[in-house]
Amino acid sequence: MGKIWRRILIGIVILAAIIGIVAKLLEPEEYTNTKPRQNTECTITQRVLDEAGKMTDKQKKDLEALIAEKEQLIGCDIVILTINEPGLDSYDEIRDYTQAYYEDNKFGWNKANGDGIIYVDDWETGYTWMCTTGLAKTRLDDTDTEQIVDSANEIVNDNPYEAYTSIVNNAATMIQTGRSSYVQINPIIVFLAAAVIGAIFVGVQLIGHGGKDTVLRSTYAKGGVQMNEKQDIFLRSHVTRTKRPSKSSGGGGKVGGTGGHGGAGGDIK
Repeated sequence: MGKIWRRILIGIVILAAIIGIVAKLLEPEEYTNTKPRQNTECTITQRVLDEAGKMTDKQKKDLEALIAEKEQLIGCDIVILTINEPGLDSYDEIRDYTQAYYEDNKFGWNKANGDGIIYVDDWETGYTWMCTTGLAKTRLDDTDTEQIVDSANEIVNDNPYEAYTSIVNNAATMIQTGRSSYVQINPIIVFLAAAVIGAIFVGVQLIGHGGKDTVLRSTYAKGGVQMNEKQDIFLRSHVTRTKRPSKSSGGGGKVGGTGGHGGAGGDIK
């Protein structure tokens, strides 16, 4: 039994080391901005434009301060805009409005229509959209953006300030680290996963060596082959494929920007 446990322990250690090395190699490179804002064409100094009136003055002030800190950290403009526009009643409408607002006001850290994000929340129709441009689009793919939007939209009706704060924090974290702020690699989980996999592997090896070959020659005869074929057909007959539900319905979302922008949106109806 001593040899068995030594094998298990060695297998766990080796597997944990391999998983750790692979995770480290696949870990995105962190990014920290070192350049001052270079865009001189944008004349808007506000980043919190609460036209729908969903936050208190203190909340807007605190959010402005948070945005200023995160903008300097990641080198991207961050804009939060709330509106009441009944005409923006589709994903295409809210997407085009958001992109045009960003472009028309010449937002961007490095240049007009440059590095940055803007999140627009239309309280009249319930549609929201987050547009990414330049560095933000490079560091955040549409799936990342959708995750950020969905997380905020879950709480925005009850607490708009908290939702918009989460937009800023999560976007900044994901741009800086290149990975989701919702999922972090825990070394303990890596070790436990390696332990379970290692134990299963060693156990299978031991069972394989300790057992006897009980397969009879008749298994490979015509009758045996026919039985296996019937069993295969039985298994396949129970495999079904279901279509993934579309996220374009109420409460879902849509991803993908146009004109060089990335983005994702949601529907809070």
